[in-house]
Amino acid sequence: MPIDTSLYPENWSSLALSVKEAADWRCQCCGKKCYKPGERPESLSRSQWTADILQVHHRNHDTTDNRLSNLMSVCSACHLGLHRSKYSPVSVFSPTSSTT
Repeated sequence: MPIDTSLYPENWSSLALSVKEAADWRCQCCGKKCYKPGERPESLSRSQWTADILQVHHRNHDTTDNRLSNLMSVCSACHLGLHRSKYSPVSVFSPTSSTT
């Protein structure tokens, strides 16, 4: 699914980086340690490596609400689960409510 970059502020990259750094490059749902930019173990396939890339999720699913308290760092799998639970009657994940 392509990302509509017009929904994000111009400083999204730096904002997302600060959220990931504040979380010490860990998923705030499952605790998985993820890769920093430029890190890529050669022993992993592309699908294995990309599963461990940290992303930033909007807790309230509103991409215009970029308050730090609304943003959380999540691994790819947890991010998919968070969006699945938003649009599905079956909730798979129960993310922590910690703030950054």
